[in-house]
Amino acid sequence: MQVQAFRDLGRDFFDHAEEKRRWNVTHDIPWADVKLRAVGDELVDILEAFYCTEMYLPDYTARLLHLNRRNQGLAWFVANWGYEESKHSRVIEEWLIRSGRRTEKQMEKLNEEILANQWDLPFETSRQMLVYTLLQELATQLSYINLSKLTAVAGDGALQRLLLLIAGDEGSHHRMFASCIKVHLEHDRAETLRDIAHVVQNFEMPAHDVIPDWPRRGALIERHGVFGPRPFVRRVLLPALERIGVDRRELRIQQSAAMAV
Repeated sequence: MQVQAFRDLGRDFFDHAEEKRRWNVTHDIPWADVKLRAVGDELVDILEAFYCTEMYLPDYTARLLHLNRRNQGLAWFVANWGYEESKHSRVIEEWLIRSGRRTEKQMEKLNEEILANQWDLPFETSRQMLVYTLLQELATQLSYINLSKLTAVAGDGALQRLLLLIAGDEGSHHRMFASCIKVHLEHDRAETLRDIAHVVQNFEMPAHDVIPDWPRRGALIERHGVFGPRPFVRRVLLPALERIGVDRRELRIQQSAAMAV
């Protein structure tokens, strides 16, 4: 039953994306509306930090595919997820160059620096990584939305469009991961709750330890209110738990039990 459930979810995700959500980097961004050097330097640095995170796509997809290679529904979804994520780094790089904030040589140098490092899975099992990515995708969506609000005053239509398109993708990914976790909860609620408790207890956003100049970039993100520890609980953790049908008190019981072992 689990195998068929994941297969159905993967097909539904693909069909919905093809019919309703796929977008094109070249044709669906109003590139003529780019404003040269209109966005503040610190906000550009934050966007570049997001770009760095997106650039670890080879590690994300390779490791998640390996974990789920025998689960057709999840493996095919991860392949689709990777395709959609690949557009995120590409469209941000395009904007950084077209807006005059970075040169092609600067981006080539940054890409080499990023890809010289590797990102490793923060958790060991497929189910734990589903929980991790559930939280990470919602946090990422929130971050892109917040950045779009901060940069709106610049009047750059291209930047606003691409930020909201990326945020829409991240929200759809979050909902897919939530649906997968619900399958696990129906099959084995106790063990799934233990995994959720474990991931929540040890959650960190991806790739921060391998992003160039992360301490400065991370401080900018928090100072501008794009993301931080406080909004994580209220805007990410609690909505995610509600989406998968887990009461916070139920989670606390599992966390207490884990600490007692």
